[in-house]
Amino acid sequence: MTPTELEAYYAIYLSDNIGSQRLLGLRDYFGNAEIALSATASQLHKAPGFGKVVTADFLASRSKALLTARKHLSNLPENVHVVTYYDAEYPDHLKSIFQPPALLFVCGNVDLLEAERNLAIIGSRKMTDYGKRVTKELCSEFAKHDVVITSGFASGIDTCAHESIFDAGGKTVAVLGSGIDVIYPTGNKALAKRLVNSGRAAIVSELPIGTPPEAKNFPWRNRIVSGLSKASVIIESEEKGGSMITASLALDQGRDIFALPGDIPRPMSRGPNQLIFESRARLFRNATDILEVLNWVEKPEVNLKSLKRQASHRPELSVAEKKIVGILDQSGGALHIDELAERSEMNVQDLLVRLLELELKDIVRQMAGKNFSTIF
Repeated sequence: MTPTELEAYYAIYLSDNIGSQRLLGLRDYFGNAEIALSATASQLHKAPGFGKVVTADFLASRSKALLTARKHLSNLPENVHVVTYYDAEYPDHLKSIFQPPALLFVCGNVDLLEAERNLAIIGSRKMTDYGKRVTKELCSEFAKHDVVITSGFASGIDTCAHESIFDAGGKTVAVLGSGIDVIYPTGNKALAKRLVNSGRAAIVSELPIGTPPEAKNFPWRNRIVSGLSKASVIIESEEKGGSMITASLALDQGRDIFALPGDIPRPMSRGPNQLIFESRARLFRNATDILEVLNWVEKPEVNLKSLKRQASHRPELSVAEKKIVGILDQSGGALHIDELAERSEMNVQDLLVRLLELELKDIVRQMAGKNFSTIF
């Protein structure tokens, strides 16, 4: 995108009653942001999402928005890049989410946005010693396998994840709920500078320059955290915490969820425990569990002769379990839960219960994306 079109694109974004969805629709309709910005009322009425009210608001505010856009873009620091939806640097996996951001302000290493091994670690601001210890242990292992950790830069688990992966020599992406020039919490300013200067991190925001950290920004910011990632790891959360919102967004995006189990009475473990109980998240015991499910770690070679001997000594199975195992054996590989439900003529909820029992018997293994296979 040329500098003049970028100005027009950002000006539309700053105009009243315009968000990412309307901006993308307008740009696609006219084929160019400059043409869209100068369109007449009658032309705008034909564009998707532009009724009388939206058109009137846009026409009344676009001139001022263009001046603001020019000011913002001309004053951007050298290490801040603007990546639009139409740029090659825009990550493909982010385009697939519901209402993808029309643009991203990126401070630091832009290439990290397209990392194949990108994992979100999220949790409560009310971090416990348990959550802190597990987050540090996970990040220490993830750094060894070149996993980029993405989080929301909030206090608590988010900040712990950013610091832990960085201190272990790894890479991280922080997604803000404020403008790229408004670091929040303010206590993280030194951390932000250290991350960006290292070349091993990126700070990201879809919000206009100067946007304050308002409460409404953070839940919406979470869709980018999960959208940039292959999977999300929930460390700690109350039942209605922000991390649970991120988990729901990740599931809607077709991403895998891993949850850290904790003591039943512990408030910060109620969210992860609930996700595990409802089969919406996979329980993990350590970093290796996550790495293996995502196929990010070399698995030990399988001794086929040994497995054949084991197969003849499978524990006694119920009729339903034999049916499931038989289908998986015949498939010769992994089957998605929906395909398995169709072949077994069982509803998904009952099937998940049976599969969990088979996992506990070390007969079935759950893989990424709700796929299942027999172990032997």
